[in-house]
Amino acid sequence: MNKKILIPVIFGVITAIILMTILVTANQKPITVTEKPINEKPVTEPIPIRDNLIPLNETAISANNTAVPITPIDFSYDSNSLMKSSLAAKGISMSSALKISGGSIAKYCAFYVDIEKQNSIEYCTSTEIKDSDGKFLGNIHMVGSMDSPSAVLGIIQTDPYMSNLDDIKIIYQVMVKSLVCDCWQDQKPGDLESVSSWIDATKSHHLEATGTTSSSKLTGFVQKQLLLEVTTNTEGYLWKFIISN
Repeated sequence: MNKKILIPVIFGVITAIILMTILVTANQKPITVTEKPINEKPVTEPIPIRDNLIPLNETAISANNTAVPITPIDFSYDSNSLMKSSLAAKGISMSSALKISGGSIAKYCAFYVDIEKQNSIEYCTSTEIKDSDGKFLGNIHMVGSMDSPSAVLGIIQTDPYMSNLDDIKIIYQVMVKSLVCDCWQDQKPGDLESVSSWIDATKSHHLEATGTTSSSKLTGFVQKQLLLEVTTNTEGYLWKFIISN
């Protein structure tokens, strides 16, 4: 073939290849993987702790009778230190307790809708909980008289995937052991093997329900009342664990 004809042909082929490569690259779209949240129910803002709680979805669990001698733990503000050391051993940090009284109660410790119950709070302590990476998880509050608390509240926010559920289990297990008794294995309330099992059951109940808030209550458990509440909100799920006399 004549060289004068061959050179333009080769040049034309190369140019066509380059143009095809540009067009193919320009039309490629990145592949986006979107993880589906655990729950797609309508969300609302977090609700306060309600002493007269009547949620849309509630399960009540009675503690089993047992012949094993149980020694309940009396509530004490000093238990903040015990929980702090216990959580630290499991990689979760808890701040020193902020002590609140007087006029600051209404601003920082307004947990109850019931006015009489709220007005009975004359002293409150509040601590912050963070995971092993220093990320804020929530708070543990103690409320009651100057002498001793009447209720302890562990409030933790999760994302829509409940990615920090293991941290919730650790925190609530420590709360039970420090504030109620180290006797769950002996009692097995509701035939639940552990606090972790209770959390899993409450999670499943909430995700299968249609309401925004659901709760599970343990009664008659070594003279303490235990309430576990989950509320769907704009950030995911708000968990509230309440231990009261």
